[in-house]
Amino acid sequence: MAEMLEEKWPKGVMASIAFFFVLILMLATVAPNKLVDTVMLKERKWGIELLGDSDMEKVLEKTNRYYSALVIDSGAKKVVSDMLMPRGGTVDAFEKNVDWWFRYLESRGEAVQKIIYQMVYRIVLTLYWLPLLIAVLVPAIYAGWMRWNAKRHGFDYSSPFLNNNAAIVLSWGGMLIVLSVLMPLPLPPLVISTFIVIMLPVVLSVLISNLPKRI
Repeated sequence: MAEMLEEKWPKGVMASIAFFFVLILMLATVAPNKLVDTVMLKERKWGIELLGDSDMEKVLEKTNRYYSALVIDSGAKKVVSDMLMPRGGTVDAFEKNVDWWFRYLESRGEAVQKIIYQMVYRIVLTLYWLPLLIAVLVPAIYAGWMRWNAKRHGFDYSSPFLNNNAAIVLSWGGMLIVLSVLMPLPLPPLVISTFIVIMLPVVLSVLISNLPKRI
């Protein structure tokens, strides 16, 4: 079993990365630069309203640092520019005839960079809530465990229905958070923070407290 997991794990990771990259390219193909700019501006405005200027500056500083390390310092930006925006080395008449294609590729290259920056921003903003999540998650897990222990030694009913639905909510919530990174529409940061700080501890506590009495 362990050997099977070791064999499948790298393939699963590579498939996930490839799938994510394909989604980025598909989004960059159809998303106008103005739409991406509007999404970025709206989310910055919502972020300032939720976090305040000082915390928002820290989020943007981390976003810029991670984006530079991921895209610029790694050389990925140059590779994408050379691939999507090739200029020079062609016959002048031919380059003039296909100039519209070069302009299109150039705009799509800008869209890819903006989408990746927005993805990094959303990830950083999600991780911003991690310390608060830990502060509320530990008591929630302990409360769920204590409640489960009380049911084990008493006559309280441990509900499979609540346990199964809590697991479904956690699974779908995790997938939606991952997919929200690529969402082409403005995503209010309050939605993510509410799920992470409030819903996640409550649902996890319900799941633990309704585990089978014998496991």
